[in-house]
Amino acid sequence: MKKIKVKRIKESITEKEFKKLMSYVRGDDSIRENTRINLLRTFIFLYYCGLRLNEVQELKIIDVKNLLKNEMIKIYISKTSSERKVYLTPTFKKEINKLFDFTIEDDSNKIIHKSTSKKTGINNIVFIQQVNSKMKEILGEGFTSHSFRQGLITEMGSKSINIKIISNFIGHKNVSTTLGYIKPTDDQIKNSLVR
Repeated sequence: MKKIKVKRIKESITEKEFKKLMSYVRGDDSIRENTRINLLRTFIFLYYCGLRLNEVQELKIIDVKNLLKNEMIKIYISKTSSERKVYLTPTFKKEINKLFDFTIEDDSNKIIHKSTSKKTGINNIVFIQQVNSKMKEILGEGFTSHSFRQGLITEMGSKSINIKIISNFIGHKNVSTTLGYIKPTDDQIKNSLVR
């Protein structure tokens, strides 16, 4: 008998899932302190900016300081060999201030780092597996680090923001790529029903 492979629905991260992730990671005593900080920092940058996981891993303390100072930074996106702007909102600023102690952190340190060396990032594949594993543990199947990106794009689309603005913000070269990310949530679909 042939086994049927089911294509799973890729879920979006909404505010509800974001808060659940943050709360769980903050309260789980089995998570090592360095891992906890790495996960929390990762989740806020994924949630508020829609960055890719490897882009978060490239950020340094100086980038975060510049973001707080200028309310915007430019980051290099190796996937598309282009730059993208990351903006600071008031709620994003509050989250950053909870997770960074700039009095003790060196500007050249990576924001996501090994416990043994703050200047050394974690292997990309290892960190992607760690983040996705923790998300699956907390939220269940269908959620990955890319769910943050999809959730942000979907939320912006549901607010009728011009697709060119969304595409530019997220760093896509083509709006058709951006359109492919818009996946209405169950609540959005239910609230749109006319009968």
